Amino acid sequence: MLYSDFKSQVVCDTELTDPFNVSTGVKQGCILSPFLFILAMDWIMKTSTDSERRGIRWTMTMTATTTLEDLDFADDIALLSHRHQDMHEKTKAFSETAGNLGLKVSTKKTKSMRVNARVQDGIKLNGEEIEEVDSFTYLGSKMSNTGDAEVEILARLAKASQAFASLRSTWKAKNISQKIKLRIFKSNVISTLLYGSESWKMTKTISNKLDVFQNRCLRRILNIFWPNTISNEELHRRTETESITTQVQRRRWRWIGHVLRQQTADLSRVALRWTPDGRRKRGRPKETWRRTVEREMKGKGWSWGLLARVSADRHRWRTLVEALCAT
Repeated sequence: MLYSDFKSQVVCDTELTDPFNVSTGVKQGCILSPFLFILAMDWIMKTSTDSERRGIRWTMTMTATTTLEDLDFADDIALLSHRHQDMHEKTKAFSETAGNLGLKVSTKKTKSMRVNARVQDGIKLNGEEIEEVDSFTYLGSKMSNTGDAEVEILARLAKASQAFASLRSTWKAKNISQKIKLRIFKSNVISTLLYGSESWKMTKTISNKLDVFQNRCLRRILNIFWPNTISNEELHRRTETESITTQVQRRRWRWIGHVLRQQTADLSRVALRWTPDGRRKRGRPKETWRRTVEREMKGKGWSWGLLARVSADRHRWRTLVEALCAT
């Protein structure tokens, strides 16, 4: 109970009903409501996870090892664990603690995902087994148990295609200048396509799909169809655009600069160079987001220490990013 003597009314046939008591939840429209809800969620997470360490190994020092127990944004909670039993107990503790404040965890809306797990038993919540999935959407981005970004990128391509198609009349309009059309394309289509691209692991296949999509859209905006063709270089010159691959690279390095300016213990900064437990399989290592970054670093003769120092000066960092993306 977050308020005392909390009453509410609803509109029925243009008239207000009599006041009735509300024993759970927060007031709709009250400026205190978000703050009170966050306080409640923070208490739930600390109470249900602080007693035992059931998360994944996060940082290791000479004196202690810390674990990452969960990722939270408002009521979107992601519980993390290495062991099936730990995840089962953590889920149960979270549900029971939330119930003490009148909050109920929806089993239908809760999903579980395992990555290279040996135990195949399911996780139960309130007597019901939680649906297991290979991917799920968290804060607008698709997370996959393969660890790559292909599922998310394909979903982004589909959404960007829908956004482009919905503006068909705009692209055909004779009374709208090409400059305005390109601005609309950038703000409505490219922004949809590149949401969350800072963390994408890029491959040649994915890069090609992204670049082909943009080039096809630009040709339609410029009304260039067969047999009237131009090269991609000429297309980018006329529209004053860059390839999607270059735009993703620039976004990635801008984000790295932002992360490097955070405190050393900040989760995003720790994650930047975090190495998970376990051993990789024999053979050629797979391309990862960090390997891509470190390969680009080595090509310029940079180190993490140098980048950390340069990132403190925003102007120098922007110059560094522009130099990298110009090559």
